[in-house]
Amino acid sequence: MINILICDDDEQIISQIDRLVRLWGKLHNVEFWIDRKQSGDFILSQKYSFDIAFIDIEMPGISGLTLAEKLQENNPDVLEIIITSFQNYLDDAMKVHVFRYLSKPIDKNRFERNLSDAIKEYRNLSKSIVVDLKDEVHSVKTKDILYIENLKNGSRIITTQDIYVTNKKPAEWSRIIDQPNCFVFSHHSFLVNLQNVVDFSKYSVTIRKNKNEVVSAYMSQRKFKSFKKAFFDFAGGLK
Repeated sequence: MINILICDDDEQIISQIDRLVRLWGKLHNVEFWIDRKQSGDFILSQKYSFDIAFIDIEMPGISGLTLAEKLQENNPDVLEIIITSFQNYLDDAMKVHVFRYLSKPIDKNRFERNLSDAIKEYRNLSKSIVVDLKDEVHSVKTKDILYIENLKNGSRIITTQDIYVTNKKPAEWSRIIDQPNCFVFSHHSFLVNLQNVVDFSKYSVTIRKNKNEVVSAYMSQRKFKSFKKAFFDFAGGLK
C-alpha cells in the first residue's frame, strides 16, 4: 500500500489527480491509500507521513513549499510533486528539493509519466551499491550520493555522510549504479546525482548535503546544455 497526499485548494484539481492515480493503480495493479486536503494547515495539528505527495504551490494559509518542508521533516524519503501555474516558483521549489514539477492545467500524459517515475523511485529508494575498499566494505544508498569525482587512479564518492576513495572510475560507477535518469556528468570529471541538485550555472552545480549544508561540483560549458536537458527531463519536463 502506497500512501498518497493530494493537497490543492481547487477541488477539481484534487478530483482529477485522484482519478488519474486510481486509474494508473488499476492498470498497473498497485494499491493506493489517498488523503485529500484543500489546505496545508493540517500539518500543524499532528505529524503526517506520506510516500508520495502532490502539492499545490500556492494555497491560502500554509504555502505548498512550507508544507513540502514539513512533510520532509516527518519522512525524508517522501516524493513530492509540486503543482503550479507560476513558473517563477521553480527556483524556490528546487531549494526545497522536490521530486518533480507539474504545470497547470495538468496534462494527462505528463502526469502519468511523473507518477510512473515516482513509483519507480519509491521502489528504488533502498537501492544500494557496494563500495569495496582495501580494508572495508560499505553499502551505500544511491540516493545519498551527491557526486562522484574523477581521480588519477580512480574516483571519490561524496555522500551525505562520508567520502570514499575507490579504484573505479566515474563511468564504471555510472554503469554499476544504473540510474541514467538521475546520474549525469556535469563535467568530464564529475558525475552528479540530480536527486540532490539545488541549483546550477554554466560554471558549477550546487548540491544539497543536508538541511543546512551544500557542496559544489564543476560544470563545463560543453556539458551545460545536456545537463540542463537531463535536469528538466528528471524534473518532469516543466516548461
